[in-house]
Amino acid sequence: MTNLVGASRFSTLDAEPSLELETGLGLTPLGPIDHPQFFSGLVTRPDVTAAGILTVADVSTTTYLDLSALAATRDPVVTASGDRIRFESFSGCNGVYAVYDLLADGIASGEIAFGTTNVDVNQPLRTALAALPRHELMHLAVGPDALRMSTLAETHEERKVELPERWVRGFAEVPAVLAGMSVVAEATGPQAMTFLAGLPRGAPGPAVGVVAGPRGPRITAAGSPGSATLAGTARLTSLRRVMRHIRRLTVWAHESGASAWVAEVDGGRITLAMTPQPYRGFSGEGQLLTGLARASVVGAGAGAGAGSGSGAAFRVLEQLAWEPVIDPGLLAAETGLTAAEVSGAVSVLAASGKVGYDLSCGAYFHREVPFDSDAAERDHPRLRAARELVAAGSVERTADGVRVGGEGTQSHWVRFGSGDATCTCRWFIRYAGSRGPCSHILAARLYMAGLT
Repeated sequence: MTNLVGASRFSTLDAEPSLELETGLGLTPLGPIDHPQFFSGLVTRPDVTAAGILTVADVSTTTYLDLSALAATRDPVVTASGDRIRFESFSGCNGVYAVYDLLADGIASGEIAFGTTNVDVNQPLRTALAALPRHELMHLAVGPDALRMSTLAETHEERKVELPERWVRGFAEVPAVLAGMSVVAEATGPQAMTFLAGLPRGAPGPAVGVVAGPRGPRITAAGSPGSATLAGTARLTSLRRVMRHIRRLTVWAHESGASAWVAEVDGGRITLAMTPQPYRGFSGEGQLLTGLARASVVGAGAGAGAGSGSGAAFRVLEQLAWEPVIDPGLLAAETGLTAAEVSGAVSVLAASGKVGYDLSCGAYFHREVPFDSDAAERDHPRLRAARELVAAGSVERTADGVRVGGEGTQSHWVRFGSGDATCTCRWFIRYAGSRGPCSHILAARLYMAGLT
């Protein structure tokens, strides 16, 4: 998978559940470049870089409900952002998101350019990476059509492949989850090794809580106050690949029960983020819905005139150039949009997978995949249902709250308190907002904002 803004041949969405991308003239922050090379150079720690790439590849081949079931996809998305190279993947069950950031101090020679591609990591390359010693020279080259790894003895080249559409849906949800996380515990390298080595290995493994302890993270009961939920201990097994290289481990938690684990290594870091339950995939979490509804409220969607670039999302998109850190204030100044419009536009772009979130930087970043302006509606039926409820006149504000739906038992009540909104529908009673707002809460928000 490769996509370059301004390509002479346009990226397309296949009828099959995958994305097909074609290369051509690429627009970078430095100007247009024909078939640009994203990176070509040596890395400072070949063994660490190899372990980082393999960690991301391991996740993409694993289904954590059944470790014996290998996923068909093992194709990390690779993004060069000028100061780092980012490898990303999802597990076969879509419940674990993996990232390896190869940072500038992990590069011994060569300049990092700009671009996004998707390549296969097949068994011969995996075998070569796994056997790479610390002092072996490793040359890495990433371009729009392939990834190439070379040592003095051998060269492996992997060609670009198509990007699974479910990964795009996962990319859409992950930023909203990560942006709402906070740090729960930290560990030194030796503490992290002890913690990871002691986790149960069976699939998917027990659900446990993790809290800060005097000697690093410690296990407690799942759901304990102040803990991060590790729902399925087997979902951290891929970090054992880099266990001996970890210098620091940071544990993050989201109120929904999602968690993230950031391992700092020489010249980079590895992040594993996971859903609240092993059987839940990121593509169905629904945390993006609030941002998309807010985008509708402030008019930050693609809009009716999006095809001509008049929508706020298109105006923001025009300013993105593989930034590793997106500055909302700078975007507002460059586009003339308000802060709320920029925030909403970022949510719309995230719905197409064009924007990710970096926990360690606390900021959004740009990756280049095709922008599908209909993705927000097509992939989020609750938002579509909410618009239909408002358009049908099925929302009414009363002294008791907002009534959504028909008469009597067919209606539901939405109430806005000091915290999040609540609803009387079965969806909300079952999930209590942990999988995003229900269609009735979304309809109430749209109605109260005066949208029809």
